[in-house]
Amino acid sequence: MSKSLHLRVFALLCIVLSGCSLMPNELKRAEQLIETAPDSVLQILQHLSPDKYKSDGNRALYGLLMIQTLDKKLLPLQPDSLLNFALAYYQEHPDKNRLASCYFYKGRLYKYSFQYEQAMNFYLKALDEAKNSGNSLLLGRINLDMGEIYSIQKDFVLSRKKFQLAYSYFTTAKSQFYAFYTLLSIGETYHYAKEYTIAQSYYQRILNQAKDSLEKGSLYQDMGINFYDFKKYDSANYYFRKILNYPYVKNNKSLRYLYLSNIYFDSKQYDSAFTYAGNALKYTPDINTRRECYRVMTNCEFANGHTQDVTIYMNEYVRLGDSVRKIAAQTRGSYIETMHSTRQEVEKKQSWLWYMGAILLIVIIVSVRVYAVKHRKGLHELQLSEENSQIQRADIRKEVMLKHRDALLRKIEDRKSSHTEEWKKASPAERERIDRKMYEELLHLNDIEFFYKEMDTVLNNMVTKLQTRYQLNQKEIQWCCLYLLNISNQDIMMLLDYSQEALKKMRQRLAKTKFGIDSLRELETFLFSILTE
Repeated sequence: MSKSLHLRVFALLCIVLSGCSLMPNELKRAEQLIETAPDSVLQILQHLSPDKYKSDGNRALYGLLMIQTLDKKLLPLQPDSLLNFALAYYQEHPDKNRLASCYFYKGRLYKYSFQYEQAMNFYLKALDEAKNSGNSLLLGRINLDMGEIYSIQKDFVLSRKKFQLAYSYFTTAKSQFYAFYTLLSIGETYHYAKEYTIAQSYYQRILNQAKDSLEKGSLYQDMGINFYDFKKYDSANYYFRKILNYPYVKNNKSLRYLYLSNIYFDSKQYDSAFTYAGNALKYTPDINTRRECYRVMTNCEFANGHTQDVTIYMNEYVRLGDSVRKIAAQTRGSYIETMHSTRQEVEKKQSWLWYMGAILLIVIIVSVRVYAVKHRKGLHELQLSEENSQIQRADIRKEVMLKHRDALLRKIEDRKSSHTEEWKKASPAERERIDRKMYEELLHLNDIEFFYKEMDTVLNNMVTKLQTRYQLNQKEIQWCCLYLLNISNQDIMMLLDYSQEALKKMRQRLAKTKFGIDSLRELETFLFSILTE
């Protein structure tokens, strides 16, 4: 091999080796900058690739730093394979601080997808690893997230304790940003507990700690929400209009539009309320905000008489309500933390195995009984909620039907009034002809397909329900529809060519033979129950 070739090979090896040594240094630099300059860290990591690392340790660190940076930038924590690899590595190669961070972000992944039981399990693991690490910032963030879950689950006293603990950690870490938002979360616990006066006083006390428009916007937003729930709508309107164009994080923009929508709806400005609810849906609202938007839009469309659109928005509201109830039915974080603490105590006192086994058994029995009671209560509340939801849907459908029916009856009365003079001068046969013509123009009874289609629209698919469930003839279906439209018996007899006796027999046959009802008195209730399904 020539001397020049030796030199070229040596130079190439130097380049390769220097490149390999630079990668970990860049990762270390990224780790140092992650809290102060996440934009720079993201640029560094995007120019690297974990596949280029031969060391599993470097690949694990890359994955953890990427997830940390994405979270810092409020971006989706994807792909989660990066975090899973890092977590598996640090479980096998203990590094308490980094393992605690992996558990924390794994918990966040579950929290963002509303899987609070799984989230709590990982947060507790993160606390176990971080408690002696001296990493005050991480300890603060873990307690802050746990406090948010307790707040969502309405454990406000426990939530407040977690937030206060988080605040002490953030103060130690000299993190004004996290400290301020933790104080804001403490104020929210008073608001959610409906202690509006205390909450408002608390918000006023921390007002001077808001350092920029982002923090002020968040604080004013909470003040506006508190005023709204306290039914001080003018003050709420003032704050929400004040912050509409303030910078925001997460779903705060959608919340601002939602509450403005609520304010306009309460003042019966339905078009404005509908517009603001639609705007809220454009700014990545969470599931609760989306559900409230569809509630407002349903009510606005109903108030404006747009009955066809009511069903669309109401169905979305009901669908999201089912998801919200499933989320609320999860095991409470306080129970999970209690059980976690119990297991830790058992592991610490293995020398007293039998004694601690007995204590553990007692704790488990009591916990299971408490959980069973709470679970039964939760199921009962869920059942009551579902029943109330069904009643509300039935009431809406009934009101829509009654509105259609009243409008049709007014048309009939108006048409009768316009022919009053002609009707008075006419013979009985001519009068019947006039009345038949009027009903035909409005209801099209002779065009049975058109009549059925119109009645399905007006009466919540009543014809379809009767046809698919019961063996009714044409006149029986027509009578049911005319009866629900509140057409007089005299006019029904004329339209269906029945005598009074024949109509009575038909109704008796319909009630007992077709519907299985004992008396005619129950017929109206029975028909309305089908109508409002």
